[in-house]
Amino acid sequence: MSRTVLLLHGLGGSAEDWKEAAAALPKGLAPVALDFPGFGKTPRPHDSYDPASLARWVLGEMDDRDVEKAVVAGHSLGGRVAGELAALAPGRVLALALVSPLGAVSYGFTDTLKWKAMSRAALVSAASDTSLRNALGYGFAVDGPGKKGFVARGMKARTGPHASAALRAVERSVDGLLSAPPLSKRLAGTKGPLLLATGAEDPLAPPKDVEAIRAVRPDAAWAKLAGVGHYAPLEAPKDVARLLAELAKKA
Repeated sequence: MSRTVLLLHGLGGSAEDWKEAAAALPKGLAPVALDFPGFGKTPRPHDSYDPASLARWVLGEMDDRDVEKAVVAGHSLGGRVAGELAALAPGRVLALALVSPLGAVSYGFTDTLKWKAMSRAALVSAASDTSLRNALGYGFAVDGPGKKGFVARGMKARTGPHASAALRAVERSVDGLLSAPPLSKRLAGTKGPLLLATGAEDPLAPPKDVEAIRAVRPDAAWAKLAGVGHYAPLEAPKDVARLLAELAKKA
């Protein structure tokens, strides 16, 4: 019997970001990649974009798919939501993988202003194509097909028929992330197999921030991927698949 691996994408991304990693999972693991509301193929925006609201939305998607329990893996924003899901409904999470999760620690004043500025819908919609491509490519350490595909999808999302929904989703997701308690606080007292994975060159969720989670979950497995930036599922999909397969064995 196969075991479901629920895959949650990052800020500004889509389920497509998990495609290569999902394809590399071994038999016996059934990947289900979701598009958050307003992203990818789910263009209709959600009412709320704080991590708790998105986690409850994920639970609804699990119910709709008759997925009682799953190994849950989240990247970037998806990592913050996956952690919230484990805190809200631990019985639904067989094992948890956080790949470069945003919001591991509280954001200071300067970082808050930076995240606000880079996510305002009005500013993004007015940016030139060159500026937008550069912004979408920021955080990648590997200049390969994963980056190329991510940038192309991001450009299409921000200029296509559902552009306004996509831009609102990004802006409201950042606002929800910044207003939420740090993930390290939410995971205190949780149990179950936990994997923390990050790119050694990640400027958006630096390893030192992700390591803060280890202070409350010293039992967590830890993987720092050399030469990889923020987008490990796109930069090193086979490595991520291997780590998820190892985690699933502990579930």
